[in-house]
Amino acid sequence: MKLKLFFKALIVLVFITGSAQFIKAQTVNDALTAFNKGIELSQLDNYDEAIASFKSAIEIFNQVEPANENKPKAEEQVLVVLYKKASTQLKEKKYDDCLTSFQSLVEYSTTYNNEKYLKRANSAIPKVYYAKGKEQFDLKKYDEALVLLNKSIELDPTYATAYIRKAQVYDETNKATEFKETIDKALEVTIQTNDAKSEDIAKQLASNFFLRNGAEAVKAKKYDNAISHFNALLNYKEGDSEIYYQLASAYNKVSKWDEAIVAANKSLELFADQDANKNARIYFELGNSYVGKTDNAAACDAYKKANKGDYAAQAKYQIETVLKCQ
Repeated sequence: MKLKLFFKALIVLVFITGSAQFIKAQTVNDALTAFNKGIELSQLDNYDEAIASFKSAIEIFNQVEPANENKPKAEEQVLVVLYKKASTQLKEKKYDDCLTSFQSLVEYSTTYNNEKYLKRANSAIPKVYYAKGKEQFDLKKYDEALVLLNKSIELDPTYATAYIRKAQVYDETNKATEFKETIDKALEVTIQTNDAKSEDIAKQLASNFFLRNGAEAVKAKKYDNAISHFNALLNYKEGDSEIYYQLASAYNKVSKWDEAIVAANKSLELFADQDANKNARIYFELGNSYVGKTDNAAACDAYKKANKGDYAAQAKYQIETVLKCQ
């Protein structure tokens, strides 16, 4: 009797053990099915459903066979699909959705200990904030643009493009002090990161800003402002004859004769026009500078060299009537 009971118990144990192995094999197969379904959905760009399938596969593996070699593959596929989803949203300019996707990518990359996709996500997020900021800039919503661009810079202090766009905001709102601070930071970053292309863009933006503002200050007869802008310009653009001529003219207007003489001589040094008559205006400003210093001999010499082209009549008047040059 006892022997019969023993055999019955043995049969039940074998049945239960075999059934457990059968269930386990089926469950692993279910995980693999979910994994393959995720691949299929991913190829169809059904991102959310694909992610759900891969997460389902991971959950099953965790329950029945955590060491299964396909589990890390499923984890990586979650990250691959999230990255594809976020990148698609960025192209479609769905910036808020894109940020949510990249932030999810950060979380899952951390959970799955995947440095590759964690780095990609952290690199992309500042660019999304930049894209949102540019969108607001294009709409002339400058305050909103600054908030977003500052967030981009906060997340990536080496992102030169964000500094340049921020400088453009200050350009459009004509805030010279803030513009200079920002464009100088942009140039500092481009040099640190060896970004020659962005460096050229920043220098061109700065040159245009200070040249335009200098010209506007001259037109408004705000000569001290003009001098400040033209001197700032020389920090971003190699000086040429025209810039130094404008400086000489502005210095003369505020009776800074020595500075005007230096600027006029530098303008003459850099003058490269084939038409020599066109340097008459430079000599005329130089003559005005020497008159201001009461150096009549030097003034006469300068006016004589200005006595040509469009400046002939003015120079002749100074030579013959005002100074009575010999």
